[in-house]
Amino acid sequence: MPGACRFAALPLALLVAGCTLGSRDHSPTAPTTRANDFRPAQVRQAVVLVRVVVASTSELSERDRKELPALYESALLEALDARAILVRDVRSVEARGGVPESAAAAARAREVGVDHALVVDLRVEPDVVRVCEETRRPIEGRATVWRQAARVVRAADGGERLRAEVTTPDVEADCEESRPSARRRGVQATATAAVERLVGKLLAP
Repeated sequence: MPGACRFAALPLALLVAGCTLGSRDHSPTAPTTRANDFRPAQVRQAVVLVRVVVASTSELSERDRKELPALYESALLEALDARAILVRDVRSVEARGGVPESAAAAARAREVGVDHALVVDLRVEPDVVRVCEETRRPIEGRATVWRQAARVVRAADGGERLRAEVTTPDVEADCEESRPSARRRGVQATATAAVERLVGKLLAP
């Protein structure tokens, strides 16, 4: 097989669906665990707790580091609203603090008067990413990777109803051409893409 091409310095472009995205040490599609009697339609109102950690080794600019938590939270709320889920309360958790425990998330949901809490943990860090691995010319390079882990917690007893993990690189790839290509995308575009993948996985029938 020909050697892998590199994409680290390429400019931004629109995402082309259908490509294969992989990370050196973390699968982008980790298995989702779900309670047997849980259905996504049960989540109509919720509180949301979000923790965002940007690694010190990240290549993001200082401005992007500061703006990223708000951009991510906005994209998450928009995605939930588009799926008719009413968010009654949003809490941002300090990056240096731990991920909220299920019991604390459930208690907050009860305080607000909703049946579920959504706990989301995002870590943004550099990694080596390979795309178009099924083609004759796979592409490899360093990218900024968004690792998301989310839980749906029942307010009544703190029971974990659903857990999902999704990894999204800030890479846009076209694997359909005779010479596959890949480019980097900006923080706003990556936030939207990452959230759509996560919410789509959480609320899949």
